[in-house]
Amino acid sequence: MLSVNEFHRPKTGNSEEEYEDAFAWDEDMRTFAVADGATESSFSDLWAEALVSTFIENPPDFNRNDRDVMRELLRLARSKWYRSIDWDSLPWFQRNKAYLGSYSTLLGLQIGEGEDNRRFRCIVVGDSCMFKISGQRLESFPFADSRDMTNTPRLMWSGVGSPSGFERDVEIPGIEVKYGWLRKGDSVILATDALSRWILQHKTEKPWELLQKYSADLDSLISRLIAEGQIKNDDVTLISISIS
Repeated sequence: MLSVNEFHRPKTGNSEEEYEDAFAWDEDMRTFAVADGATESSFSDLWAEALVSTFIENPPDFNRNDRDVMRELLRLARSKWYRSIDWDSLPWFQRNKAYLGSYSTLLGLQIGEGEDNRRFRCIVVGDSCMFKISGQRLESFPFADSRDMTNTPRLMWSGVGSPSGFERDVEIPGIEVKYGWLRKGDSVILATDALSRWILQHKTEKPWELLQKYSADLDSLISRLIAEGQIKNDDVTLISISIS
């Protein structure tokens, strides 16, 4: 059995409408995704949303080649992003920027069926992270150390906008993939970059226990950590999954 919880908030000072991360999951299909739209590009929130919703709505076969999975995901998400924008109503200056496309990170997790042991596949582009907690042991992917995270993560590109048409192929980005097993009693955290960096910086202090302690009031905890300078003032998103 899976138990799923989600938390998200825009960066301090921004409204919910300015939130540029995205998240989605399907508990029955055991698929989960988080994404972080790049602020510098237009409609990055729509692109992040298109990526996570496409991953959830079209769960890939476990045995399918990872790059084929990404190729199909890009094709479907690009169509969704392109159609979500009213190109004809955009002012010329906004349309010119939007034509260059949108950028986002993506983390997608699949968990297989099973009683005691469940296989998983995690596909990542960028700096969102998966954390697996088994007892008191923390495993992280794709980073083991916060110092490996940079300000220029790999990003998924939507391709160009109107009038080029959404049928054009888009280059598949460099992806990182991890396969493994989850067992009863394990838990998983999926997080975008700001929270991921903090977890990695404090990994010896069992930061997941603090997140669990404040699970009913994570907004207060995150606000305090941002005010103290422990977490960058950024959109924060996490999905927590418990295996029982």
